[in-house]
Amino acid sequence: MSELPAMSAELVPEETELAALQRSHALLSNFSRCLPGMFYQFRRYPDARFCLPYASEAVETFFGVKAEQLREDASFMFAKIHPDDLPKMIVAVRKSFAELSPWHQEYRIIADGQPDRWVVGDATPERLPDGSVLWHGFLSDNTERKLTEQRLLAAERQRSLVMKASNQGLYDINLQTGEGSFSPEYLQMLGHDPRDFAHPQQFWDYFWGTGVHPDDVANLKHAYKAHAAAKGAADYHAEFRQKNKAGEWRWIMSLGSIVEWDSKGKPLRMVGTHIDITERKQTEEMLRQNQELLESNKNRYKELARELEILITNAPVGIMFVSDGVIVRANKALAELCRFPDAQAMIGVKTTFLYQGPEDYQAFSAQVTPGLLADELVELEWHLRRFNGESFTGRVAGRALPTESYVRGAVWMIEDVTEQRGTLDALRTSEQRLQRLMNSSLIGIIQGNEAGQILDVNDVFTQFSGYDRDYLLTQDSAWETLLSPQDLKICQQAYKDLIQTGTTAPFEIMLLQSGNTGVPILVGLSHLENSERGWVAFAMDISDRLRMNRLKTEFISVVSHELRTPLTSIRGSLSLLESGVSGVLPKQAEHLIRIAHNNSKRLITLVNDILDMDKLASGKMIFRSEALDLVALVQNALELHTSYASSLKVNLVLDHHPQQAWILADHDRLMQVMANLISNAAKFSREGETVLLRVFGKGPRYRVEVRDRGVGIAPEFQEHLFEPFTQADGTDTRQKGGTGLGLSITKAMLEKMHGQIGFTSTAGQGSTFWFEFDVYR
Repeated sequence: MSELPAMSAELVPEETELAALQRSHALLSNFSRCLPGMFYQFRRYPDARFCLPYASEAVETFFGVKAEQLREDASFMFAKIHPDDLPKMIVAVRKSFAELSPWHQEYRIIADGQPDRWVVGDATPERLPDGSVLWHGFLSDNTERKLTEQRLLAAERQRSLVMKASNQGLYDINLQTGEGSFSPEYLQMLGHDPRDFAHPQQFWDYFWGTGVHPDDVANLKHAYKAHAAAKGAADYHAEFRQKNKAGEWRWIMSLGSIVEWDSKGKPLRMVGTHIDITERKQTEEMLRQNQELLESNKNRYKELARELEILITNAPVGIMFVSDGVIVRANKALAELCRFPDAQAMIGVKTTFLYQGPEDYQAFSAQVTPGLLADELVELEWHLRRFNGESFTGRVAGRALPTESYVRGAVWMIEDVTEQRGTLDALRTSEQRLQRLMNSSLIGIIQGNEAGQILDVNDVFTQFSGYDRDYLLTQDSAWETLLSPQDLKICQQAYKDLIQTGTTAPFEIMLLQSGNTGVPILVGLSHLENSERGWVAFAMDISDRLRMNRLKTEFISVVSHELRTPLTSIRGSLSLLESGVSGVLPKQAEHLIRIAHNNSKRLITLVNDILDMDKLASGKMIFRSEALDLVALVQNALELHTSYASSLKVNLVLDHHPQQAWILADHDRLMQVMANLISNAAKFSREGETVLLRVFGKGPRYRVEVRDRGVGIAPEFQEHLFEPFTQADGTDTRQKGGTGLGLSITKAMLEKMHGQIGFTSTAGQGSTFWFEFDVYR
């Protein structure tokens, strides 16, 4: 192989339009090698000169001459056409030239020392700007088909002679009775012995019963009816399949004629012969398949050529074909990239304009030539120039073209990656800046994959863990070292929740350091950007926060217990005084005692609620799970709070419930929930109103509703209703009393028992609070 230049060499001044046209289509030679026949372009000039700008390698097989010899003058080719066929050829070419109509011709090519070759040519013309016409065509070898036709004609003549000189397969049928006779040769043709049928009628019963292929019976009858209707003007002729003794289907040709008619013109007798034409049918089928294959290949070639043209023309990257350093074909994207007015303007231009100078071109050539010589794909990035002198970074990919069609040729794809290169550089800078930010953060950051492997950590997390970065990134068992089995399960469950729902709540775990000491951390887990399975975790040391919470909890617990003892004594003393144990008190003193007694009860309620919140927060409140009849529990709660509701002049009514509703819950805690909901509903209802309680099934759950007809809850306050120390702002609400902890405690208790709570409310119309539990079966 001669040296292949990269993308340029000296431009041949004598480069002609014909040569450029030839090279622009040379890529099709790669397809022509795989398909039978010859692909060509035939050009006829107005002065009647003609040439073949392009011809595939098969031209040598057909005409005994190389394609290069016909590119300037194709007269030698016409000398190879059979003299009997040449006049029709010339007439057809002239007609196609004048009318620009498709050309089709069947003719013979003279071969030295060999039989003539039959060929079929098809071509489509197009008018060129100079007035010449260029045909794009395909020439296929038709010799075998012609020989087959000749053999068929010979066989047909032989058949006629056999019919005249032989009685093989003869039959004679009485059309009135259905009885008939046939020659022994007919049975032998089907592999039968005359002894297989004791009487001729047995054969005809077999013939019409199972002997003839069911798909051919209708054709046989139709052929007979047509012959009978013609009154002997045409012979009877039918072809059908008949089963031989071995069970194989043989093709039979039946020829015959009605030879006797009665006085009324009704057929009486018919004679004829049956001939085995299986081999002829097989030959015809093979010929048909070959013809279909040829047509399919021709159509496939045309489709491939069309698709290739569309691909090159509409490719988003620049594409050019280079031969001997000169561009012979280019697409629109390359013209725009290199600042040419259009792709046609690039044809014939040397590619040296793409380089910074001769030395740059030599360096590029030295780098790509080994790959081109090895017929390998060459890919690299190179600092290139546009035709107007602007510089850009190009991604270049190329491969050598066939040497029989191109001189040191190659096809190249060029893409401007200047912005991409700038983006990548900026991305690297950003990643370096991000790494510095990660390491300067006060929060530990861990990045990992689906398998749990740690891919990156920042310096803060290495300080939390007490292990260096290399250990954490290389040890498969790092998590087993860092976490207890229980905390490891918590992390795994959090990752499952993240994959299934797209989010997971922050969670607390204990990070085991290398010195066997533990650091409590709060972990937030999230998806890694642009990754469905990758994750990133943020870890915060919460040692100080836990210590403060513990001190706060201990303080609340101590203060609450210390307050409850004296408050209980004060409440008892005030209760005795209010009941008159010390005698009748003055009205002013009695009023003050009542106020003090009521406030002491509110203080005790507040202290009890604070203690309940503390127990719930610290996990010290114990919940028992037992089977409960929700209907009985609601009825019991209603009876216990009827007197309280009556004191507020409010009625309690259970107006709907099933016979039973079994759930799993803690009886005492659920009674406390009912107490909070019923007392709130009664407290915020108007005098004379009724609080409705309902129990009903809702799918696989039971629901309890407590509905009042009070003032309702303002929309802006509803989202904060279950928060601790929260009460609706308003004079009427404040007068009702309460700690603002009841609903928060209720919600926490229900969730601890695996229940749910919610509400609906309309200002001025009242509120409905509900809670649900799964049905216990």
